[in-house]
Amino acid sequence: MKISEFAGYGDKMEQLMRSVQAGRIVHALLFVGPHGSGKRTMARLFAQAMVCASPHKPCGVCPACKQFLAGSHPDVKVVRPEKKSIGVEEIRALIDALSLRPYEGDKHIAMIEQADKMTASAQNALLKTLENPPGEVMFFLITDVPGALLDTILSRCQTVRLGDIGVELCAKVLEGRGVEPQRAALLAGLAQGSVGRALEIDGDGEWMALRERVLASLEALNGPSSVAAAATPLEEDKGGEGGILDIMELWARDLMAVQSGAAPYEASDAQRLDRCKIDGSALLRGVVLARQQLDSNVSWPNALENMYFQLTDSGKNGRTKLSWQR
Repeated sequence: MKISEFAGYGDKMEQLMRSVQAGRIVHALLFVGPHGSGKRTMARLFAQAMVCASPHKPCGVCPACKQFLAGSHPDVKVVRPEKKSIGVEEIRALIDALSLRPYEGDKHIAMIEQADKMTASAQNALLKTLENPPGEVMFFLITDVPGALLDTILSRCQTVRLGDIGVELCAKVLEGRGVEPQRAALLAGLAQGSVGRALEIDGDGEWMALRERVLASLEALNGPSSVAAAATPLEEDKGGEGGILDIMELWARDLMAVQSGAAPYEASDAQRLDRCKIDGSALLRGVVLARQQLDSNVSWPNALENMYFQLTDSGKNGRTKLSWQR
């Protein structure tokens, strides 16, 4: 893929690439966007273009591009969290590597994926290098959560924001990658216009089946007496709680759209959404609270049943009351 072919952002990214090559921007780019927005793909395209030896960058066929794509280019250093975080020792090792002369090109490329996972000490260690980089270095930081980074790091990076490109354009991109048109439209709707997320769903043979079980569970809610039976099919999915809540969140957003008179992301679900008796905003709040409970070591069955009981307990004006104290 060429930078100019990046759906929804080609012209903007081509202009940015020219600025990078001309040295007219800071030496650090921060790629920001929601999961599946393509920020990692774009960062990698930029990094590959920086090492490419062809006048048409990135060409994908020169020796430098082949090394980059194989993950073996000696001047490209990639740091990503191996566990829950990126520690100060990993950043110090990166800084030590950057202090050496580049092996093949005229500069080092340093990529930090999930940069928000850096500990405070790691961020402070990186900050010193961002302020006074050793020789020619280009930094690419990638994150879903820029707010987790120090303000001083943010101020030393040029931010590149990517978002979802819309359902219609997303479907066209998927078709261009060989996905059958009807399925492309379905995937684009379920992914809410995120190409990366649509491809993940398409590649996960069990996701559609899980979604159907989740929706059937929600549709089985019919008063407090129905909670146990509705929740039981999902309570055994130990380890899959996050995926279930993600599906519920997507359903809640479509419910909110329909209940406010707008069109849902996934048009084929319109009739099913119309029949749903759950308030969309209440379900979204329930998902947020369930995640908080799981983070506080509440068991999945208890968190799920608590959500379901509160979804069936309508308060004033027909709105569902949801509350939970730590």
